[in-house]
Amino acid sequence: MNMFPFTRLFSVGPVAYKWKALATVAMGTTMATLDASITNIAFPVLTEVFDAELTTVLWVTLAYILVSSSSMLLFGKISDLIGRKSIYTLGMAAFTLGLFFCSISQGIGQLILSRAFQALGAAMTIACGTAIVTEAFPPKEIGKGLGFLGVAVSFGFIIGPVVGGFLLDWFDWRAIFYVRLPFGLVTLFMAISLLKGSPGRSGRLHLDIPGILTSTAGLFCLVFGVSQVRKYGIDSPFVHVLIGSGLFFLVVFVFIERKTANPIVDLTLFRNRAFSNAAMALFLLFVAVPSNVLIMPFYLMRGILLTASEAGLLLAVHSVTAMVFGPISGWLSDRFGPFWFAIVGSAALSAGFFLMRFFDLQTSVAMIVPVLILSGLGVAAFQAPNNSMIMGGAPRNRLGTASALIATLRQVGLSLGMAVTGAVFTARQAVYEARFVEAGAVLGEGARRAIPPAFHDTLLISGILGILVCLVCIFSRKRKVSGN
Repeated sequence: MNMFPFTRLFSVGPVAYKWKALATVAMGTTMATLDASITNIAFPVLTEVFDAELTTVLWVTLAYILVSSSSMLLFGKISDLIGRKSIYTLGMAAFTLGLFFCSISQGIGQLILSRAFQALGAAMTIACGTAIVTEAFPPKEIGKGLGFLGVAVSFGFIIGPVVGGFLLDWFDWRAIFYVRLPFGLVTLFMAISLLKGSPGRSGRLHLDIPGILTSTAGLFCLVFGVSQVRKYGIDSPFVHVLIGSGLFFLVVFVFIERKTANPIVDLTLFRNRAFSNAAMALFLLFVAVPSNVLIMPFYLMRGILLTASEAGLLLAVHSVTAMVFGPISGWLSDRFGPFWFAIVGSAALSAGFFLMRFFDLQTSVAMIVPVLILSGLGVAAFQAPNNSMIMGGAPRNRLGTASALIATLRQVGLSLGMAVTGAVFTARQAVYEARFVEAGAVLGEGARRAIPPAFHDTLLISGILGILVCLVCIFSRKRKVSGN
């Protein structure tokens, strides 16, 4: 069996289409995930070039996250109505044009607006990408297809900082945008020439305008609110108003969707227990993972005093493991069922979180690597089977909605997890630092000694969330068995 799809990309015959669709979506997904990680490394340069405060430059990423997160459900719904190839192709064109606009921006305001425009294109491609792959693969091979798609996600995150650093060293900040224009054009050409048009619905296009407005406003306020926790603190009235407004709009959105004839999200999907439990597990998992993504660099660089390059290589162990074993997990879940793999994956990830709580200032790299491999295996074993359960629980004419829901839950979960993790780590580090200073440690040494216990406290939250994910997966398995 050929496990590598791209060697068959341009072969003829109906069997080859699934690989063409996968390669096209994987290219777009890599572009989108790389974009999320490549710009952050340019923040110090952008503050100098535009003579702007870091709080302003952060909007280069924040605008991208807010616009893409709040618009995915809309584009997923539209792709169900008018066809997924049309939305994916238009999104790739907008994304590539956004790269061009970013590369010629003359001020920080222009760059932020260009990033917002680019985010619309990213939302279009991400919202229906999973649906295109699900539709292209036979039902018994969906896990394998989604496993390969997970490789594109991990690959984009891995190479983003590396490519960004190289481009900044050898060229200038504009290079992180214009160098990727040819890849955007190639992906656009692939989408036009390789993807099959999926049938949309006949008749007039009916959109749920109240649902669109309330879902967009709710997600925007919620993601923006949790992103401001690190800046203003969890007790800030500003943060409370934003998060409260977001939750209010989302509650109104649910009431609207229950009544309207053409909902943006068909709530009947959640009557399928496997679908609803898999969606809940996905959300909880991405709330849990930022303790590894966000806080681990502080532990490695300021705790055990690794260099930036050493820390980067060590953190890549997790992503590379997930990238290598993701397709294998998807393929095995097709053969033996997705439930057990989701359970084992979430359990392995939880074990990784609890093992990290033994890390201290004397922990060697040789002890850290196996734990990172274990957590990478956990993500790989969980993600493709879980996504397969979500997509398998949706009817064919709702695949775009299910695909957009996966992306939205992932992004909102990450945003919420980063806000909670950052707030807990900062608060607990201050407490432990004060204790060490009172015990006689000098100020700098007290801050360093406070990192591991503060890290442990954030990991405890992640570990508990991981156990909840495992329990949700077990509950799904029991319901499936009883249903049989």
